[in-house]
Amino acid sequence: MTMACDNLERDPLFKKLRAKPENKVCFDCPNKNPTWASVPYGVFICLNCAGIHRSLGVHISFVRSTTLDSWTQEQLKLMAAGGNLRGRQFFKQHGWDDVGSDKIESKYTSRAAQLYRALLEKEAAKATVQTLQHSSLSGHEKERSDHGDLADFKHIEPEAPAPARTVAAPVAAAAA
Repeated sequence: MTMACDNLERDPLFKKLRAKPENKVCFDCPNKNPTWASVPYGVFICLNCAGIHRSLGVHISFVRSTTLDSWTQEQLKLMAAGGNLRGRQFFKQHGWDDVGSDKIESKYTSRAAQLYRALLEKEAAKATVQTLQHSSLSGHEKERSDHGDLADFKHIEPEAPAPARTVAAPVAAAAA
């Protein structure tokens, strides 16, 4: 069972992510300052588009408020791994260059959406939120985050590396 994080973990992450220019505009339309997110895709969306996402069903898109709702560690990791710029680049590479709320259903039920969702899930499962935050920060931001500017996500343990496989040396047959 996943536990909800408190606001001390959610708020610093979203403050950093929303400070990026690409996250200041809804992923699906030109509305500014989105405060909702499509969790499986790690993108920021406006209230209007969040309503459309909700109508698609949670098997396609699951939305949360970045300011009002509780978030799990796994959900925060998806947001840290994603972002509107990364999402736009991925969808554009797969032929989805159009922006507009009338394109939401066809975009999120596409093969590209399935691939992107799986990609983010895989990355989020491997990493800690701190690692994902760290990789998306600029040099001076990394320096500040190393000194505790962001919430402490050290309690999220990274996936343990697979044990090394050793090959046993062949045993010499005893001479009769």
